[in-house]
Amino acid sequence: MTENPFGTCDAVTVTVLVDNFIDMLMPDAPDMRRVGMPEHFAPRRGTPLAENGISFLLRVEHGHRETTVLFDAGISALALRHNAEVLGIDLTTVDQVVISHGHPDHFGGIYGALEAIGRPVPVTAHPHAFRPRMITRADAVLPYFNRDLTESAVHDAGGRLVLVRDPIPVAPGVCTSGEIETTVDFEHEVPSGRLCICDGRLEPDPIDDYLTLILNVKGLGLVLLDPCGHAGVVSATRHAQRLTGVDRVHALMGGFHLGHPGISQEKIDSTAAELQKLSPALVSPMHCSGFRAQRAVAEVLPDAFRQMAVGTRLEFRA
Repeated sequence: MTENPFGTCDAVTVTVLVDNFIDMLMPDAPDMRRVGMPEHFAPRRGTPLAENGISFLLRVEHGHRETTVLFDAGISALALRHNAEVLGIDLTTVDQVVISHGHPDHFGGIYGALEAIGRPVPVTAHPHAFRPRMITRADAVLPYFNRDLTESAVHDAGGRLVLVRDPIPVAPGVCTSGEIETTVDFEHEVPSGRLCICDGRLEPDPIDDYLTLILNVKGLGLVLLDPCGHAGVVSATRHAQRLTGVDRVHALMGGFHLGHPGISQEKIDSTAAELQKLSPALVSPMHCSGFRAQRAVAEVLPDAFRQMAVGTRLEFRA
């Protein structure tokens, strides 16, 4: 492994602002706090909302400084802003925003988030996130389904776009992945019906704009946020190890893209087997992972598996 060029942070608190799931009965843990029965049965600010999307809020500690990063924005501003209020999160403290890719369940709340932030902030994304996209299926055609994501609209809302293909630091010890090559055979997707407009031509959409966030926490190792798994969660993890020069994967969480119809059980089991080899202290398939993937990962990593829910706060600190 090469020397890590992005450094380390002292600690990170990750809050799940948006996810597909909520459960008031899940218990706290030493490094994890939940929104539980007291908040649901006797709410002071309201109860959280779940939706088909994902958003993380990161508070990164480095020395006496703190950087706040919003990673993805769910599918609607309604859930993101409501949940921030319920959880007592002041979105005006956000220093920058990162969008993983140009799909509505990841960028949909961006304009409401930027309005709540209330001042110009950097918004990091891959330049291909803004390509027009469509999906064709036997039962439906979804034309230009990402039409709400435009560079001009982001700018008008207060975002100052940082369009970059390569990894870029967003805080000490935290960087984007840059473009991720799918290197594991069983993780290659067949882009059936998934199309984009490139240089005036209709082409299969490779989703090459996909980014993850890589956190290197002092004394722990890597904490990887992979919100939708389009490059393959195993490939993305190996990419993070090569990029940082850090072998130890302490935690891996996000959408593993294994919950869609047509995903084979063999692919799910192969993914779980590869994750088992990493021996993470925490692993959490969320969002688009699906029940079969959650079950498979829980079976091979019973001590590391965690079920996430909206409002979960995790602290990563040595």
